[in-house]
Amino acid sequence: MGVDSMLRLGEPIGGSHLLRVMGSPGGIIHVRDGLVVAATTPASPGPESLLIRSGRVSEAAWNEAYTAGAPDDRLAAELVARGSVGEAGLEAVCLSAVFDAVFAMALFGVEESQPEPVGDHEVPPPLPVVPGVSRERLARETARRLAITEEWRELGITPFIRPTAVRPLPALTIAADHLRHEILTKANGRRTPRDIAFALGQGLFVVIKEIAALVREGLLTIAPPAPPVDDHGEQPGDGEDRRQPLLPRRRPGTSKIAKLMGADES
Repeated sequence: MGVDSMLRLGEPIGGSHLLRVMGSPGGIIHVRDGLVVAATTPASPGPESLLIRSGRVSEAAWNEAYTAGAPDDRLAAELVARGSVGEAGLEAVCLSAVFDAVFAMALFGVEESQPEPVGDHEVPPPLPVVPGVSRERLARETARRLAITEEWRELGITPFIRPTAVRPLPALTIAADHLRHEILTKANGRRTPRDIAFALGQGLFVVIKEIAALVREGLLTIAPPAPPVDDHGEQPGDGEDRRQPLLPRRRPGTSKIAKLMGADES
């Protein structure tokens, strides 16, 4: 499914509703008055993880602000009023989380999306983007990111790799290299890019981008996932190809993101 299809860009869907995205793992997109205000998926960190894991906001400060503001949909106002984070910085994090979540859903694969009305039992997103992001803009950015990930496939970079640092890390001497240094620290051959993104409180796209750069520079090495194991605990038998593809190559239109919000793929 294409990005436009996933976001249902061609459909006149108004008011407040959810787009429930089915996939592996899929996710939920929150729409208000035709604009996307939040997107969540297990495939990428949300605003809470981006704020706390990155050290921008302490866990104690988050808990206090959440207790005081979340019941009245004032979490953002509480975080800013308490000096935990600046208004502009918070807006940037929330916006980044939306773009990254939609990208992650498309990258891992989308089967279908269905609009659903927002019921009285639905909990609103705690940190929505105000007023929101147009679905057209979101589709264009997601398509751009997906095109970039296709270039990284030549290096073997997919969401399923488990990179390993090639050699022991030197001491960090340049502040600008902090993210790269942290990624190298977490790249122990057991963590996927998603795992590293959650551990560091960074977006999935940013982490994969840095991993690709580190692989090019010879600082990271990657290996394909282990062969699957059958119901008897055995690997594929003799004569079978034990090498599994890192990620099925997407056919044009299979990411489905754009149509789920309603525009034709360009």
